[in-house]
Amino acid sequence: MTKRHKVLLYTIDDVSDYARECARSLGAQDQLELVSRTHEVFSSPTAEELDGVEAVLGEFMPVRGAEVDVMADAGVRLVASMSIGINHVDVAGLAARGVAVSNCPGYCAEDVALHAVALMLDLMRQVTMSNRDVLAGNWNPRFGREMRRPARQTCGLVFFGNIARKVVPLVKALGMDVLVWAPTKSAEELAAAGCRKAESLDELLATSDVVSLHCPLIPMTERLIGARELALMKPTALLINTARGAVVDEDALADALEAGTIAGAGLDVLTEERDVVYQRLPKCPNCIVTPHTAYVTREASEALVSMSMKSVCELLLEGREPEYVVRP
Repeated sequence: MTKRHKVLLYTIDDVSDYARECARSLGAQDQLELVSRTHEVFSSPTAEELDGVEAVLGEFMPVRGAEVDVMADAGVRLVASMSIGINHVDVAGLAARGVAVSNCPGYCAEDVALHAVALMLDLMRQVTMSNRDVLAGNWNPRFGREMRRPARQTCGLVFFGNIARKVVPLVKALGMDVLVWAPTKSAEELAAAGCRKAESLDELLATSDVVSLHCPLIPMTERLIGARELALMKPTALLINTARGAVVDEDALADALEAGTIAGAGLDVLTEERDVVYQRLPKCPNCIVTPHTAYVTREASEALVSMSMKSVCELLLEGREPEYVVRP
């Protein structure tokens, strides 16, 4: 009798139907036992939920501290994080306990790029701000806020991975110049993509009309944008963050928005994404905050499941390291 490997689908919404479809397409329907558990954002499975589980597909599932031991003690062999960033997972701690980690690189690049540009255009055209006025009972086309055209403005991209590359044709179609600060990219490589290279982050900040962050959260990028960096930006500049909240010193950003150091910010991420009611940035009138929704499309959601199921099959059924493995 073929051994069936138990896989926990630990997701916000039930994805079991599509996961079974993926298993069938991979020829693994008879070898995997898929168990679905929907959960609240930023929760992790209990030892009871992990009983007999060899792999976990986790969405908005932190695995740090005691959660590492819970996974390892239960006999989990793979944590398939349904994300690109894995700062919420202790990869080294899991590896030390013999648990592999995979992610889903590039699954939502187009979606996040579109969202970054949408936030930029919303701020330039004052869409959300105008809607707030109307909801407050004010109908005034001359509301005292400047609207701008993107043409002939400079969009500065911080780092140049899959998402930033997708931003380039979108903003160039609007007539924008593109400047990139990416220490590992050459001027020739960036020129081939239609961009100019900034020799330093300071240069990019000082010359860009829009600064869009596309860097992973790693030690060198934590609080990359603080009070000093914000002071370098133009008073008319906009800051867009669809990367990770902790890339920005959020108190410094709130200070800059309140003081008029920069004109506005569009954020899809925050450092702490649970108790937003007590945070300053969502209350700033020149700041738009969306709840980490840049990736939420049907196509991206299906890609998360299919890429994660692929990693499960590679490790559990083929006995090899997943293509999308994350190393410590």
